[in-house]
Amino acid sequence: MELPAVFKQAGCTTDIYCAKDSWILQSSFYDKWIEASSNEATFLSGLYDIVGKHGNEYDWIIPGDDIILRLLNDTITDEKLFYKLLPLTKIENRELLGSKAGFSNLCDKYDIKTPRFLIYDAGQSPESIAKYMGFPFMMKTDRSEAGTGVFKCDNLHDLIDNLKNVENKHNVVFQQFIEGYDINMEVLYKEGELIVYSYAKLLKILGKFGLSTQRLFSQNTEIIPELRKIGRSIGLNGFASIAFMYNELDKKHYLIEIDVRPNSWIYYGRFTGNDFSEGIKKISKGDLTLVNFDSNKYPSEVKVSLYKKDMMRVIVTKDVKGFLYWMLNKEDCRKYIPTYDKKLLKSTNKYLGWFFKELVKEKVQKLAGSKK
Repeated sequence: MELPAVFKQAGCTTDIYCAKDSWILQSSFYDKWIEASSNEATFLSGLYDIVGKHGNEYDWIIPGDDIILRLLNDTITDEKLFYKLLPLTKIENRELLGSKAGFSNLCDKYDIKTPRFLIYDAGQSPESIAKYMGFPFMMKTDRSEAGTGVFKCDNLHDLIDNLKNVENKHNVVFQQFIEGYDINMEVLYKEGELIVYSYAKLLKILGKFGLSTQRLFSQNTEIIPELRKIGRSIGLNGFASIAFMYNELDKKHYLIEIDVRPNSWIYYGRFTGNDFSEGIKKISKGDLTLVNFDSNKYPSEVKVSLYKKDMMRVIVTKDVKGFLYWMLNKEDCRKYIPTYDKKLLKSTNKYLGWFFKELVKEKVQKLAGSKK
């Protein structure tokens, strides 16, 4: 929902193709809305029709979420259409799109540093998996997203229970647990070349392995060679959310996830010195060099909280300190409230009010049920 503003700041004309209940329509910065069906098959046929008739009018077509990426990847057979719609320059690496197993295979193929992994096979026993992996380790369903379908296994009992609770075990990935902390990055590539990136340590999340709501951004140039290797090897061509685990023991980064689509954090690069609008401007001029960080304009560390998602976390966890953080404008956090867009701000506040009421209603119903 923040992405149209990023493109507007870069001087672009932006059209939106989505269903009428999509959050992106709460933005004031798009130029044209093309209504899409919420039915998957009709959505795709409508999109292919637009691309067939008007595809040459668009310099860039961006699938906005994981579900759309998977739908496109599952249905596109024409190579020219693949390169027009999907954010890769190497069709042979399309297994990356929405697949945890595909991601792990490509890390192995290109010798990209990642935690030890194992892709589940029906012939494997829990004991053999445990012996190969060593506890603790993570278990991820193939098409997990936003923290769903992700489990930690600390012992054999956890592993057996988690496997039992997963209905579709095809391509489940077991991934070594790294002792350290999460590094989240938003990255923009063009034809495999690194254009702009942000680097942040995760501070707060919504859910056990869910959406990050608060991050500490800093400038890390040591990661650049690894980012370039990833982009060029896989052929990344667009926005990506990239996650590493930083191992405090060996002081190294281990790649754990690549999602090749934009997210809300991209807009906030303007506060940290990693402005994605500047990256888009460079691409439009044919300049595929890295956007430089200006240390004279930005501090070395910047703490950013996403207003909507962090307030949801505050409501769910009953975090009084987190509530006061926003109410008292601690660390000047209110500058991250989307006041730049009155339409978006109004919709966000309306949603947070509804979200709070729904949680209260659910709690009341549970209490009434327990009394009965």
